[in-house]
Amino acid sequence: MDSPASFHRSKDSLLKRLEPYWKMEAANIAAIPIMALYMTSGRIGWVTLVPLAATMVLLGIGAAYWRLKVRQLRGDAVNGDAVLRWLAWLQWPSLTLSAAGCAAAALGWITPAFSVGLPDRIAATVCAALAGLEYVNYYHRQLQHFDNKADFRRLLAGKGFRPSWMARDLAAWRARA
Repeated sequence: MDSPASFHRSKDSLLKRLEPYWKMEAANIAAIPIMALYMTSGRIGWVTLVPLAATMVLLGIGAAYWRLKVRQLRGDAVNGDAVLRWLAWLQWPSLTLSAAGCAAAALGWITPAFSVGLPDRIAATVCAALAGLEYVNYYHRQLQHFDNKADFRRLLAGKGFRPSWMARDLAAWRARA
C-alpha cells in the first residue's frame, strides 16, 4: 500500500502534468484562428469558418474538462456532475459541427469557387482535421501519447489507443444518471 507521502507526491505530479492542459486548450481557442488568419493572409472564407468553429468548440470542451479534473484533484468544491452533463450534451452538436467542418473543407476542394483561394482550402483542411482529432481524443480514444512516458510506451508496445479520460468519466456519469 502506498504511504500518504507517496500519494501526495503522485497527486502533486499529476496536478503538475494536468494543470497546463486546460490552459493550453483555452489558449488555442484564440491561437488557432490567429494561425488561420496568418495562413490565409486574412482571407478566410466560409469553408474555413465552419471547421474553425468546430475546432474552437472542441478546444473549449477540452479546456472545461481538464479544468474540472484539476479542480477535483485539488479538492475544490466543484459540481462535476453538472460539467459532465454539459459535456455529454455537447457530444452530438460537436460531432455534427465537426462533420459539417469536414464537409465544408471537402467542398472547398471539390468546388474551388466556394473558397477564397488555395490558402483558405488548406486552412479549412487543417481545421477540419484538428476538429476531428479533438472530437475523437475527447469523446472516444486517447490520441495524445507524447506527454507521458507510460502512455507512449504503451502505444509503442502495440496496445492500441485506450478510451480517453473524458470518455471514461462520461461513461461512469451516464451509468449513475
